[in-house]
Amino acid sequence: MEEGDRAGAARTKVTLALAAALLAACAAKKPPSTAEAGPPLEGKSKMAYIFDPANPALSLPADVKFMRPLPRETLALPKYPERALAASDGPHREVVRIVIDPTGSVVEVLDSPMEPSDGGVFAADYRHAVEETVRTWRYSSGAMLHVRDGEDKDGDGRADYTVTTAIDPVAVYYDVRFTFEIVDGQGRVRTGP
Repeated sequence: MEEGDRAGAARTKVTLALAAALLAACAAKKPPSTAEAGPPLEGKSKMAYIFDPANPALSLPADVKFMRPLPRETLALPKYPERALAASDGPHREVVRIVIDPTGSVVEVLDSPMEPSDGGVFAADYRHAVEETVRTWRYSSGAMLHVRDGEDKDGDGRADYTVTTAIDPVAVYYDVRFTFEIVDGQGRVRTGP
C-alpha cells in the first residue's frame, strides 16, 4: 500500500471507531418510561386585585377618609384543581368579587362585574378552588374615618395634621382575578390578564 492509501485507511478506521462509540452510547440510553418522566404535575397560584373605577370610596367628602382592609397575613393561594391539571386544562381565568365584613372575614364570593370568568368543562372546579381559598383570607377591618383639620403650628396656612373624630367599620369588596395555566408541565395560577 502506498503512504496516501494507508493514511486514508487509518482515517476511515478512526471515523468508524468514533461512529461505533457514539452508536453504543446512544443505544445504552433507555428511553424514559412514564414512571421516570419526572415529578407529578403540581399547581401553584397567584392573584391580582382589579381596580374598580366606580368604587364609592373614590368620591367621599373631604371630611371622610376610607381605610381599606389589608391582609392580616400572607394570603393562601388556590391549588390547581386536580381534574383540570390531570387533563392539562388551561389557561383559565377565574374572576370573583369578595365581600369582606367589618370584622375582616370574607363572607361572600360573587361573580365579578368587572370581567367574566372563563367557562369550560372544569369551570366549576376552578371556581370551587378559588372560593375555598378566599374564604380562609382574613383582613383588618375596613372603615370610614371622620376627620377634621388639626392645628397649623408652623404658620403656613395649612393644617399640619388631621384628627379622627369617629371610626365607622364597614363591609368592603375587592375584585380578584386568578389565572390558571400549565407552564413547563406544572400547573400555575398567576396574576395578570
